[in-house]
Amino acid sequence: MKNLKEKITSQPVLALPRRKEKFRVETDASGHAIEGVLSQEQDGKWKLIAFLSRTMQPAEMNYKIYNKELLAIVETLAKWRQYLLNAAETFEIWMDHKNLKYFQESHKLNRRQARWYLKLQDYNFTLQHIPGKMNTQVDILLRKDQINIKEDNKDMQLLKEEMWSRRTTAEITMIGRKMTAEECNILKEIQKNNTRENEVVKVLEKQDGFTWKEDGVVYMEGRIYVPNNKRIREKILKENHNSVDIGHSEQHRMLELLKRTYWWPGLKEDINKYIQ
Repeated sequence: MKNLKEKITSQPVLALPRRKEKFRVETDASGHAIEGVLSQEQDGKWKLIAFLSRTMQPAEMNYKIYNKELLAIVETLAKWRQYLLNAAETFEIWMDHKNLKYFQESHKLNRRQARWYLKLQDYNFTLQHIPGKMNTQVDILLRKDQINIKEDNKDMQLLKEEMWSRRTTAEITMIGRKMTAEECNILKEIQKNNTRENEVVKVLEKQDGFTWKEDGVVYMEGRIYVPNNKRIREKILKENHNSVDIGHSEQHRMLELLKRTYWWPGLKEDINKYIQ
């Protein structure tokens, strides 16, 4: 019992994250599961913050290996979004599979990859490949009993009942909210503008219940997509930065305010440039 107490109370133990310190994410994917480890440099040492491990869905087990690796990255970023979205420093993502180099070349993205691409735009990170034998923390999470995959993709319900209700809920949330006069004018300009990035068009065509078009406006997961128009985007930045109610917002505050209503690829970078 004494030895057990010592193990529980001694290093390594999970640390609490700090706002201004550098983060590191380690990810991996096997044939049946994805794993991730979140660490942070504190007082000159890398300390563990959180772990992630889950079994892949039956459809995900059919992904190519590079898609599985990218799935692990997207999943971990979403899981620890509250820490990484406005990280004070650029964080590294470590993974042990060279197949991600597939995405360093130009390819025609499928709809799933296009959706992942849009999600990655919110984060400021660099990718770092490390040999599998060095990725020990994530490798431990992979050591699970093998899963029986003989029944993969049988009795699959592609369009589940809950998928049909999301659009209605999102529409009520967005269209029913109270907008300022200037926001109404901006919304009218967005309705008249059809200039959209190719990645947005691909996701829109999928009609997955999370992205839709209503009265000339594209909604991305409940937020208004702002077309690829410099004047409209600058007007939104100005409205949210100089508003009397908001005051002179700092970068992270301005990002949080904007992302409640609007979205476009490179939003965070545009905010940085505007403030500077």
